[in-house]
Amino acid sequence: MSSNRSRIYINHILEPGYNFTKTHFQTFMLEINIAHAAMLAHTNILQEHDAKKIIQANQQLLVKGFQKEYNPAYEDLFFMIEAELKKEIGDELVGNMHIAFSRNDMDATMYRMLWREQLVHWMGLLTDLKKQLLQLAKEHELTVMPAYTHNQQAQPTTFAHYLLAIDKHLERDLDRGFGLLNRINQSPMGAAALGTTGFPIDRHFISKKLAFDQPLDNSYDSISAADYMLEIVSTLSITLSTLSRFVYDLMFLATNEVDAIRLDESLVQTSSIMPQKRNPSSLEHTRSMISRTIGELQSAFMMTHSVPFGDIVDIGDDIQPMIEHGFSQSVKIVELLMEILRNMMINKDKLLKRCQDGFSTVTELADVLVREYKLSFRQSHQLVHMYVKMLVDNGRTLNDGNVELIKDIAKKSFNLALPLTEEHYKKAIDPYHFILVRSVMGGPNPKETEKQRMLSAQRLEMFISELDGWKDKFRLYKDKLRK
Repeated sequence: MSSNRSRIYINHILEPGYNFTKTHFQTFMLEINIAHAAMLAHTNILQEHDAKKIIQANQQLLVKGFQKEYNPAYEDLFFMIEAELKKEIGDELVGNMHIAFSRNDMDATMYRMLWREQLVHWMGLLTDLKKQLLQLAKEHELTVMPAYTHNQQAQPTTFAHYLLAIDKHLERDLDRGFGLLNRINQSPMGAAALGTTGFPIDRHFISKKLAFDQPLDNSYDSISAADYMLEIVSTLSITLSTLSRFVYDLMFLATNEVDAIRLDESLVQTSSIMPQKRNPSSLEHTRSMISRTIGELQSAFMMTHSVPFGDIVDIGDDIQPMIEHGFSQSVKIVELLMEILRNMMINKDKLLKRCQDGFSTVTELADVLVREYKLSFRQSHQLVHMYVKMLVDNGRTLNDGNVELIKDIAKKSFNLALPLTEEHYKKAIDPYHFILVRSVMGGPNPKETEKQRMLSAQRLEMFISELDGWKDKFRLYKDKLRK
């Protein structure tokens, strides 16, 4: 214990680190103390009555909390809690509490205890977002809209079909999250400094007490692992990248020229000079937050590369606030996006008109010539391309075109007598017909999107049930440690 610490070192490093640890890790430190003392009694390393005193002192501190401001006489929260416990049960018992115990394995353990809970919270948010997307998909099975490739109108689809594509991304995000959760939920306790201990401890016992699935099976890895932290930031970043693409589309649909969605008054801002403006600022802020947060999260890779294996601050104390800030920002992003989705209006008529006024249905026109009139696909594709070019060059739309013009192109360019009927032409350029005939698995046909939605809803229930299991697991171990 020293009181001769540099004031700059205290202000810049020790005190902020203490405050962060007290806020995020205090509970886990005390739970680890309790579980470790119980293990020492279980293995007869400590007498049961001594372990009981240690456990009760930590339980009492868990209940009342440790709120003291940083004292420069101590290095960190670990030693300040130790000093507090000594007042209650004496130096000898507190000293024996740390038999076969190190800050190294305790730190590595409490980081995992925090992040497994944060990951469960994150996945709970994703299930909420999935619910919202599935509800919107149910409401918009017949909301026809143009889909885009290369930022150009491609083919008609439905808003439901589009939303279900985003939903599938979130489903994979949840799969990744559960895989990561299983990798995080392995206990470093018992690794001590890095080489375990000469005492006959039971690592499986303490692992179970703290609701881990099993101990990590290499003690050096236990205190030096950082890859799971990179998986955390990667998992968050992948989701944010998907949401960034979604927000980009929403901003495009909200432009005056497209006018396909209208944000609620509570989520727009006006101009200081232009009275007509309804700036979609909530979407802009969401996009900006996503970009900033992905950048912050990716800095974790810079902090972990070229770092030696072992307990070291780069992958210990210093990386935690950065990941936590990225996580908290990610949570805000999802919450803000859900608020936008809950309150926006979809202009179905405008979306349909975009399809009718454009040329997105001509794939079906080309397909009709193949299916009904036995042209080769390449020949049909070329014919329809020439037809579209002619209409565009003359400032006309598909509705301004006619069967006779197609027949004329077929005769002059391909020497074909094409018996295309007016009925086939009108059907082929109808966006609703385009969608209804695309009933192949995964397509935009409403019956097919309903199947997709129902399957996704079933998967969602499985995700929610599994998350509830994890929450119960964490709640149960906490209850047991406090009794």
